[in-house]
Amino acid sequence: MVRHRIRKEEFEALLKEVPEGVRLELLDGEVYEMAPIGSGHAGLVSYLAKALERLYGDRAIVSVQNPILLNPFSLPQPDIALLKPREDFYVQAFPEPKDILLVVEVAYTTKDVDGKKLALYAQAGIPESWLVDGETSLLEVYREPRGGLYRLKRLVEPGEEVAPEGLGAPSLVWRPPRP
Repeated sequence: MVRHRIRKEEFEALLKEVPEGVRLELLDGEVYEMAPIGSGHAGLVSYLAKALERLYGDRAIVSVQNPILLNPFSLPQPDIALLKPREDFYVQAFPEPKDILLVVEVAYTTKDVDGKKLALYAQAGIPESWLVDGETSLLEVYREPRGGLYRLKRLVEPGEEVAPEGLGAPSLVWRPPRP
């Protein structure tokens, strides 16, 4: 079997043909259909977006479910990305790894795909990634990308504090909403 990896330009052409409401992302040259967003997922993303905007909005752009360009073969849509401030708010081009301070993925049923995305984020040199396990309410913090992996992993439980390493204080007290 021959696999054909597609590039960002081919993916963008494909998106023009996709029915409305179908959400796709490009990961390492492969097209993935994104799972529908449930209320638990949406609530956690809203909670984090509001908290991160409140704490770091004067030092970073909080981008929610928007594409980032990791390389010519990967255009993922993290649930949240904290971006370096830019006057044009990235209207001229998608943010690239050099622009990204933190990516956050919320996982309920998508843990396999989110694991693949974490590896791509590490390969791209994104300094920090957070993975929220919607089932357990644990926040996994990944830092120090090297060789396609994050060297450090920290588990943050509800009530504990965490701050993006590139932004420092103040810290977020992890209190995810519960259904």
